[in-house]
Amino acid sequence: MMKRRNFLGLGLGVLAASVVPSTLSAVNYRTEKPKAWEADKVDTAINEIFGTNATSEGKVKLKAPDIAENGAVIPVTVSAKAGSRVAILQDVNPETLVAVFDVPKGGIIDYSIRIKLQKTGNVIAIVEDAGKLYKASKQVKVTIGGCGG
Repeated sequence: MMKRRNFLGLGLGVLAASVVPSTLSAVNYRTEKPKAWEADKVDTAINEIFGTNATSEGKVKLKAPDIAENGAVIPVTVSAKAGSRVAILQDVNPETLVAVFDVPKGGIIDYSIRIKLQKTGNVIAIVEDAGKLYKASKQVKVTIGGCGG
């Protein structure tokens, strides 16, 4: 015989699972665009993800520290007023592409992640908006490498 408390807990769990949106999905860019992850140059990775590497400055804000004492945990924030896709890249590690985000329609671009850099290098953010690519970049000086250095 099931106790009332267990029955109510089970019922609430089923109710919560039933209201989760069934249309929520994500693109696995590692399987959809594997050449982008294998690229050792920033322009090549941008071209693989977006189909072009023609970018304009502006419309994107990139925050990262000027100096990172530990290259294993570098905070990076990308923000923009509008866009449909965001990519974060760097130019010193073997795998240039760091992350790709598809932005839901009407979504807010204000993403914060932590990345690794093995040595001093540039962090690049690309935002696609209305078929155009906008870019921001910043050099981060690393004092202790984050990839085994």
